[in-house]
Amino acid sequence: MSGSLKECKIEGKDAEVDSFVACIAAALKYWGREYEYEYIAGLSGTPFSPTWYESEDCMAWWTEFGNHNRIKFLGKSLGFHVIESPKMSYEEYKRTGERSRELKEFWERAKEAVGEGKIVLVGTWPSWAIIRSWDEGTDDIKLASLEYLTGICKVESLTEAYILTPGPAEYTRADSIKEALRFGADIADGTFSPPGFKFGGKLYDAILKRMEHDLFCEPCGEDGWSCALRTMARVNGTNTDAVNFLEFAREFLGQQVPASELGEAVRGYKSIVEISGEYMNRDLLKENWNDADFRAGFVAKIQAMKDAHRDAAGVLRRLANSI
Repeated sequence: MSGSLKECKIEGKDAEVDSFVACIAAALKYWGREYEYEYIAGLSGTPFSPTWYESEDCMAWWTEFGNHNRIKFLGKSLGFHVIESPKMSYEEYKRTGERSRELKEFWERAKEAVGEGKIVLVGTWPSWAIIRSWDEGTDDIKLASLEYLTGICKVESLTEAYILTPGPAEYTRADSIKEALRFGADIADGTFSPPGFKFGGKLYDAILKRMEHDLFCEPCGEDGWSCALRTMARVNGTNTDAVNFLEFAREFLGQQVPASELGEAVRGYKSIVEISGEYMNRDLLKENWNDADFRAGFVAKIQAMKDAHRDAAGVLRRLANSI
């Protein structure tokens, strides 16, 4: 172990990194293992399409979650064991007023794990976090997340959680990368979309739909431009991770994968990075958001990103079918 849980730090800038991936990177560092953030992100599948969390009301946060589906694959690739919290529906919790017996037992075990210096990863709102300390009840839980979000995160009764312990990796790096590319194709073209979430570039459709309204984000009203700003930051960060992972895969795998397809996919994701980067300027969006010409230009750029994503997803599918 490297230091204590109380010193555990989640690195990265909010919106530009994926909080789940950043937490996994922090866990690995805590165990004394160094992996590049982009490599972990690529294995998770998250870079190949921004997430659209359909039920989120605030557009600042509709690109969060839906990103932990490959945690057991990550464990086998990076070397850690996973104990998952039991599922309990909100309807059942509302009816009984308490956690199920299995869920209570899990959280008792999780509290013991924190006391033993083990990693407990929690899917709080609005981001993933690691429990730093836990003295008594859930109100005493101290969390580590991305710097700006640490003070917002809170563990609730049905918060999803995982107890992680280090162990040997089961997959070679080459096999992990190839499997990540295959799963990445499913993320990119939307073949994989868990309940409540959409991949396959559907976020771009959702943005275009919101731009038909005067208010980009109903809950935030006239400040909805800031939600568009955070959305663009997540789009930019997600696609940057795709570029970095694909370039790493090209270098590591060499002739094991077709270089032409990898290069074409990289160019597609790079074009999205370039376009979204134009709209990560706070003053630009704040001052021009209500200008009709500016909004028309923004819509055109979102359509261009949607088209570039579609093309990149098609290339990834061909790539996945060849390995």
